[in-house]
Amino acid sequence: MVRYETLVEGVRDRAQLDSGAHARPVVEAVLNTLAHELPHDLRERLADALPAKVEPAADVAGTSPPRIGQAFVDQVGETLGEPPERARYLAMAVLREIRAADADLAEALHENMPPETLQVLEPAGDPPDVATTVPPERPTRLTADEVGAALRALPDWTGDETGIARTVSLPEDRITPLVDQVQREARDMNDHAHVERGSGTVTFRLRTGSASVTEPDLTLARRVDAAVTQVASGG
Repeated sequence: MVRYETLVEGVRDRAQLDSGAHARPVVEAVLNTLAHELPHDLRERLADALPAKVEPAADVAGTSPPRIGQAFVDQVGETLGEPPERARYLAMAVLREIRAADADLAEALHENMPPETLQVLEPAGDPPDVATTVPPERPTRLTADEVGAALRALPDWTGDETGIARTVSLPEDRITPLVDQVQREARDMNDHAHVERGSGTVTFRLRTGSASVTEPDLTLARRVDAAVTQVASGG
């Protein structure tokens, strides 16, 4: 389940909005437009994963035609009263927050969205006043040897070139602060961490795409380590 506060506050921060009250209609507009592009089963999965406060946005009957490519951005902009470039940036903020909260769901959305829509959205990243039409450089996939060498400097992490993970044991009342801190670190990097909670444990899994490790994943791993030290010490 994607937490409402995490989703809305994350979009607020990414999109540089004044408050969560301004972020909620952005989340709803993007989800509603997105839902019309998805097959029925994935639309239901998206709705089930969303907080109750915004779930109705994705619970659509599918009677409206999908808005593909630039039409997707135009629809979001029309709903919010925003120009296309700003609407594109807002849409990416929502999708990145979904990825930060549920990487598997984000991958499923990515695989099922029309290529024309992905092409329009993927160049986004900078705020509209500095946005460029040139896609950002994609991080290079690390080899098995490179990941192995990096893990020797990250003794609490395990994995290979397809993904890395760390499980942390903490008192229950420290786990949520740790997860919140890691999610903030991930947002700062425009990255994401897949989080799995257990009884007195939490596991962080890092990867780029469906099965690769890149340098940003290693940077985030170091930030996770720092967050663990801080939270475990009561900070």
